[in-house]
Amino acid sequence: MPSNFDEAFAAVQSLAKDFDAQKDFYLSPKYQEAEVRKEFIDKFLIALGWDVNHDRQKNPYEQEVKIERKEHGVSTRRADYAFYLAPNFRDVKFYIEAKKPFGDIATPDNYFQTIRYGSGSERLPPILSAC
Repeated sequence: MPSNFDEAFAAVQSLAKDFDAQKDFYLSPKYQEAEVRKEFIDKFLIALGWDVNHDRQKNPYEQEVKIERKEHGVSTRRADYAFYLAPNFRDVKFYIEAKKPFGDIATPDNYFQTIRYGSGSERLPPILSAC
């Protein structure tokens, strides 16, 4: 009888195979962040047991995963995913920021974005704002 771990592992392996089969497309500039979120990241998180689509957690005030909603395709300057652990749905435990697979992830903008999300503030820490 397969365990939850075995099922999760098989789902993640399947995602990796799907990506590898069309790697040229997924690594091209045509493939956008919204697509990678829907086709890979959401499915990866679901395989790990997170209720990304709120199938179980219907109460909007008691959900372990909050997904950033873009207004007219524009970010609200928040991480793509924020994770909470019951019963504390006020304090974020960790964030995930999605990026499309194309391009260099090691950019100054991405570094500052990481710091901003990690600090829980839209402002940079004083020591970094002087840089």
